[in-house]
Amino acid sequence: MLSGWHVAHLPARIQGKTRAFQVIDQVVVSWEEFVVEGFLLAPRLFYVPFVPAGADFSVSEFGLVVSSASQVTIKSRRWRKDVVSRRHWAFTCPIVDEQGRFCGHLNDILFDPVTLKVTYLVISRGILGDVLGGALALSVSDIVQMGPSEVKIRALREVLLMK
Repeated sequence: MLSGWHVAHLPARIQGKTRAFQVIDQVVVSWEEFVVEGFLLAPRLFYVPFVPAGADFSVSEFGLVVSSASQVTIKSRRWRKDVVSRRHWAFTCPIVDEQGRFCGHLNDILFDPVTLKVTYLVISRGILGDVLGGALALSVSDIVQMGPSEVKIRALREVLLMK
């Protein structure tokens, strides 16, 4: 499993070349299906390079390797703004259990590098809570409902602690 936080700022290379041509800026996630849509690369002055999930690439803890430059699509800066606003919503939306108790905020995602499916959400309970008790790794199957104002999950006794 790879973490979205760890993948960001890793190099993106074209297969067969040793020098990186770009850096990964963000992992773009479809929150409806919990799957990685692609990788947003560092923006340029007038456009944004994007590697979609359907492209021929491999991702690992060492970075992104694209089979050819034609696999990288060009998106507008307006498109990037929309993607960043969706990400901002997901990372600021409160996570509550079925009884309505606040559990924390989304801190990161863990995904399978082969299938690109999001498997776990890493939930932060604040700086002190994370230091004392560790962050929570919540399986995507434990999400009950994703609404516009909050994310409902099952009871916290079933989640893993990450220290």
